[in-house]
Amino acid sequence: MLYILLMLVAGCMIAMQSPINAALSRTVGVLESSLISFTVGACFLALAVFFFGRGQLSRVAETPPWQWIGGILGAVMVLNTVIAVPRIGALTTVLAMIFGNLVMAAVIDNFGWFGLPVTPFGWRRLAGFALVLAGLLLIFRR
Repeated sequence: MLYILLMLVAGCMIAMQSPINAALSRTVGVLESSLISFTVGACFLALAVFFFGRGQLSRVAETPPWQWIGGILGAVMVLNTVIAVPRIGALTTVLAMIFGNLVMAAVIDNFGWFGLPVTPFGWRRLAGFALVLAGLLLIFRR
């Protein structure tokens, strides 16, 4: 239950992050606002690692290069939300992002990519996708 609560809070933060970054982009520019967002986030994480980190940051050179792609994916996600929010609104942007997230997560689970256990795709997941997609279409329809 704690992890569900954590992700509900994370979802709220993503909903706030998108319009905040879009507002910043009106002042400094689209790419520039994404850079500022990631720089501030990196500084925050650097402080958290400095004070609370228990891992082995010195072993980063031992990791395979594909594991570094997460930062690029995050940057593209932030950039995409900065572009989309002013045009289609925060709710449509976040719901479309959630739908894309669900589709990719189902593919990852189905094939057990990245070392995750295999969770086959079934009719319940398909029904869930259909409901989320219906919600997206209802919200986006103008």
